[in-house]
Amino acid sequence: MLTKAYIPYKGYYSTPFSRWQGSFANEHAIIFAANTSKRWFAQKKWDPAMFDYLFLGITIGQPQWFYGSPWAAALIGAAGIPGVLLSQACTTSTTCIFQAAVGIETGFYKNAYCLMTDRCSNGPHTVWPNPNGPGGEVLSENSLMDNFGRDPWAKGAMIQTAENVAKEAGITREEC
Repeated sequence: MLTKAYIPYKGYYSTPFSRWQGSFANEHAIIFAANTSKRWFAQKKWDPAMFDYLFLGITIGQPQWFYGSPWAAALIGAAGIPGVLLSQACTTSTTCIFQAAVGIETGFYKNAYCLMTDRCSNGPHTVWPNPNGPGGEVLSENSLMDNFGRDPWAKGAMIQTAENVAKEAGITREEC
C-alpha cells in the first residue's frame, strides 16, 4: 500500500517511558516534547524548517493544547507550517505515523514530522456545562483515570481489554 513513504535511517528517536508520578509528572507534555525535538534536531544539524506538516499526537489534554500542532511546530523551530493534533486512545502514535505516510504517499506532504507525547501523571479534570442537570450540575471527567477505568464501547476497564486479548491469543503472564 505504501511505496513512497519511509522513515529515514536514524531519522527517529524515542525517549523512555518515564515513571508514573516521577520527576516529569508536572512537565507540560507539548513543551517538553518540542524542546526534546529541538535539541535532537540541533544534535543532527537538521533544520526543522525542512518539514511541511506536523502531526502532534497527544491523548491526555494539556493547558493550551487547543493550539497544539502549530504551537508545537513553532516551538521546534518550524513556525508557520500547518499541522493537526491527533488523539486516539492507545493508537495515537501509530495513527500519526500512518496519516503522515498516507500524506507523503499521496503527495500532499513532502516531509511530515510526527511528534508524539503524553503526560499520564496528574491528568486534567474536565468540566462541561449541563444546564439541564438538576440544579445546573455539571458533567465532569478525570481524563486519564475515568477512561482507564471504563471504555465506553467495551464497557470495561482498559486493563481488562488487555487481559481479554492475552487470553484470546493464548499469551500467559510467564511469556510477558
